[in-house]
Amino acid sequence: MATLRQLKAFIAVAEYRKMSEAANRLYISQPTISQIVSDLENEYQTRLFERSPKELKITQSGLLLLNSAREIVAIYENLEQSMKYVNSLRILRIGATLTIGNTMMGTLVENLTQKYPDMDVRVFVDNTKIIEHRMIHNELDIALVEGIIVRQEIMTDPVLEDNLCIICGKKHPFAAKSSISIEDLRHQDFILREKGSGTRAIFENIMLTHHIPFTTKWECSSRSAIVDAVRHNLGLGILSWRCIEEYVEKGEIFSCPVENVSMKRFFYLCHHQCRPFTSQMQDFADMVREM
Repeated sequence: MATLRQLKAFIAVAEYRKMSEAANRLYISQPTISQIVSDLENEYQTRLFERSPKELKITQSGLLLLNSAREIVAIYENLEQSMKYVNSLRILRIGATLTIGNTMMGTLVENLTQKYPDMDVRVFVDNTKIIEHRMIHNELDIALVEGIIVRQEIMTDPVLEDNLCIICGKKHPFAAKSSISIEDLRHQDFILREKGSGTRAIFENIMLTHHIPFTTKWECSSRSAIVDAVRHNLGLGILSWRCIEEYVEKGEIFSCPVENVSMKRFFYLCHHQCRPFTSQMQDFADMVREM
């Protein structure tokens, strides 16, 4: 029977596809990792990986073990966490993407802790790709994201509608227009969110679908930095209306509606389907849906 240590090592090898990398991540030697994989293959009388000089490729038998191994490790880690805090507050680790972290999370957490004083809320804010990675590795219990989650282990539920907006500075030609066409964006300079951002992924998909080439002049994760660059007429930006509303109302930047192109999207409530849906996760989900 495989031990918890062996399963964790196997998961690392499957995810990093190199025994040397898995060994570095787990702070153990490469021969130890190799021996663990060999022992598991002997235990279950099957090959778990196809070896090649560049990387390991997991077999169908390996995939079957990987799914079960993740479930077993998740159950153990949840048990450890539950027993550690059994006589204290309910711990809730929430992930939020940057748009949500910048515009909504403060209000949500404030309301949550006021309504449920027995809850200890921890928040991690980053882009969709990083949030997804942390959920897979059981570093977050639940998340609210604006981008598309690709891992099938994570359940997603669209809970809030949002609108993306093209923005420009006062001196940009678009500032004098009530709307623009998608063709007007051809070869324009853009200040965009970093790769891994849901906002950026949606924008790039829209431009690709309409075959509109553009130039990325800036990349950054800061909403205020993007707005400032747009304000100084260094390019166009694309952000959630929630992020730019105050700047538009002050007349510092302009929103540019794009004719016949929908820029609506959803925020998704996410959790790992192999892990328990706790009472504190339910309380957070209910509060999000009430908004």
